[in-house]
Amino acid sequence: MRKKFSDPLNVLVVEDNDLNSKFAGAVLKKLNYNVDYATDGAMAVEKFLKNNYDLILMDIQMPLKNGIEATKEIRKYEKQLAVDKPVVIIAVTAFALEHDRENCLENGMDEYLTKPYTPDELIDIIKSYFN
Repeated sequence: MRKKFSDPLNVLVVEDNDLNSKFAGAVLKKLNYNVDYATDGAMAVEKFLKNNYDLILMDIQMPLKNGIEATKEIRKYEKQLAVDKPVVIIAVTAFALEHDRENCLENGMDEYLTKPYTPDELIDIIKSYFN
């Protein structure tokens, strides 16, 4: 069973843009969530393997390893480890076309959020997974 929205979720924000990272972190901290950060997909996979996250906000375009590659790797590890509750991964991207959304979902992401987004848009998506 997943945690509830009101529980202190453990969230990894994967974002190479400092301003976007701070914005997401501020919204999540107001919800009393524990927030960790990664600046690229490779670091996100490393942190995923060392920590127990409930939610990952995954930027798509990043250096070293993009969000799609990082998500595929995380899902591969979850399968190998027979994880019973896969981490919720929300794609966060400036790409707003339908095929971009489909590509994210087909590659293991649970949801898709287009930048720029409002705090309420982020909160509504989180509520849909943790209620």
